[in-house]
Amino acid sequence: MPLPTAAFQTKREIAVAKVKDAIMAGRYRPGQALKQGQLMADLGLGATPAREAALELVAKGLLVHESHRGMRVAELDSDRVAQVYGVRALLESEAARLAALSATDHTVEKVSRHARAMEAAFAGNDLARLGAADSRFHQALYEGAGNPMLLGLIRQMWEQFPRYMLWQSPERVRQSLQEHGDIATAFARRDAPATARAVERHILHGLDAFDALLRNPAPARER
Repeated sequence: MPLPTAAFQTKREIAVAKVKDAIMAGRYRPGQALKQGQLMADLGLGATPAREAALELVAKGLLVHESHRGMRVAELDSDRVAQVYGVRALLESEAARLAALSATDHTVEKVSRHARAMEAAFAGNDLARLGAADSRFHQALYEGAGNPMLLGLIRQMWEQFPRYMLWQSPERVRQSLQEHGDIATAFARRDAPATARAVERHILHGLDAFDALLRNPAPARER
């Protein structure tokens, strides 16, 4: 899920954000080799920021460097994914609970609008717009918690896996759309426990779908 950009970013920060987005969106896929020349060309930046970005993303676990293979995108590990989703369920359900306790009419309308935008994007088979609307939905919901530290931890978890993979399964997307509707409905009622439970179910169902994809990868979709 994309993060807000700062008013000013260094070349290294721009490079990190671009590579991270490419991994999250599936332009760089798990196990894909990444040479420095390719990164420089893709980023439109020089060798130093490309190298610094790669080192930072190695430290974050999104890239790996091996002496005999060079730099490549980290491959997905089912145990790590399960751990990430477990932490997400804890953090995001709490953020949703806090947000529902102090929900304003404006926030409720914004969350509902993003849920409708997801439906429209799916109906139009626009996966890029669907992913963007999904990001805005969760961002709007969790910002309502009024806890920047909690939101920062949630964003860190969002960066730990490529979001594009779940859009490979139309069945999961349909289920996810229903779950977003359930979250928006509970949130509109200002029902904090129900909102938290709906978010937790949504994340854990996502883990089930991710596990199924790791065991039975779908063919790459045309873009």
